[in-house]
Order: sequence, then structure tokens, then C-alpha cells
Amino acid sequence: MKLKYLFVTALVGLLAVSVVLNYFFYKKAFLPLHAVKLDPLELSYYPSTSAPEATNSVMFYGDSRALSWPFPKNTGQEFVNRAIGNQTSVQILGRFDTHVAPHKPKTILIQVCVNDLKMIPLFPDRKEQIIEACKSNITALLEKSHALGAQVILSTVFPLGDVSIARQALGTTEPPIIDGISRINDFIKTQQSDNTVIFDSYELLLGENNKIDPQYSHDWLHLNKAGYEHLNQVLSILINIFTREKTKQIK
Repeated sequence: MKLKYLFVTALVGLLAVSVVLNYFFYKKAFLPLHAVKLDPLELSYYPSTSAPEATNSVMFYGDSRALSWPFPKNTGQEFVNRAIGNQTSVQILGRFDTHVAPHKPKTILIQVCVNDLKMIPLFPDRKEQIIEACKSNITALLEKSHALGAQVILSTVFPLGDVSIARQALGTTEPPIIDGISRINDFIKTQQSDNTVIFDSYELLLGENNKIDPQYSHDWLHLNKAGYEHLNQVLSILINIFTREKTKQIK
């Protein structure tokens, strides 16, 4: 009788855990997935796209890495963020005219492509297509930014963190993503121009085995506070130099 009671209790407990987990995944994955189907570019993410009073701002633009990026201090600049988490480079390009153009930012920091590259292990036969699409979308983002008269700080793609065993079991392996990041970063480094400066975030964050230094990692894709503080120590200097040089050219 006691054994039967314990069995029933355990079964009820497992059922309760299952219900909680299903609700969690419903809220965290199922609903967002279907919301994106209604608004593929997530244009409604930012309620207002009207230009601010000051249009000489520095805009952070891209995916969740840009969204989580705190604004650097002691730059004397105004900042605005129009990044959206979990977006691929084609989504980021597609919403540029709605989320960036109306603000007419003076400088745009761009961080993109990790959400494209993380799909390579799941679709290995599309690896080259994914990488070439990233290159094409980066080029288009630069063209659109320059057409606005904006200067661009183009960040290299951050190094990968440790992929969990659970994700590996579902097919997300590290080497193809690491290779994709390396190839896109090689391309990014060729984009330096009078109106584009390359911010090599990858090298600043790099640890061993072509992966992120653990002291800067929050999870396999994202930085912790220390990681962003480390980047901003260099970024604040870069922004000051870049904006000062452009001001001299205008004068």
C-alpha cells in the first residue's frame, strides 16, 4: 500500500513538473515563434519610429548581443538602441528603413550574424548559402547606413561560448559555428573604409580554442556584465576618436 502511494505521488509530481515545463516552453518558445509569423520583421517591437529631437545620436543595431550592450560612458554622445533579440541578418536588414532611417543617427554600431551562423549545424548542406547571405546582408546594411550619411562601427561577431550537452544532443555542434564566425569575421575586416571602422570585439573577447574567454561569457551566445565592460573600455575610446575625426572633416 505504501509503495503504491509513493508511486502515485511520484507520478503526480512528474505530471506537475511536465505541466510547468510545458507552460514555460509555451510562454518562452511557442508564443514568440507564432508572434514572429504574424510580424516576421518584428516591426512592432518598437512602438515609435519617429525621429528624436537630436539626430546626431549613436545607434546600436543588430541582434540580442547589440540589444544587451550597455551604452559606454564618458563619450559625450547620445545613444539609442534599435536591436532585437534572436534576429537573423535578413530580418535586421529588412527592418532598417523602419527602425533606423527615421532617426537619422550620426553613427551606427552594427553587431549581426550569430543567429544565422548558429543554424549551420542544423542545416549543414546550406552552410555556404548561410555564410554568403550574411556577407550580402552586411554589405547592404553598410550601403543603407552610408546612404543616410551615417558612419558605421562594424563589430566582428563575438566568439562562441560552450554549447550545452542538451543543445549538442539536438544537433548544435561547435566546430561548424566557430568556422562560420571565423569566415564572416574575415569578411568584416575587409569592409574598413572612410565611413566604416571595424571594432574587433572577437579579439577582445577571445580565449582558448577559438572560443570566448569564460570570464566574459553568460551563455553560449551572450556576454556577461564583465564582457560588455571590457568591450566598452575600448569602444568609448573608438567612438570619441571616430566622431572627432568626422567632425573635423565636416568643418
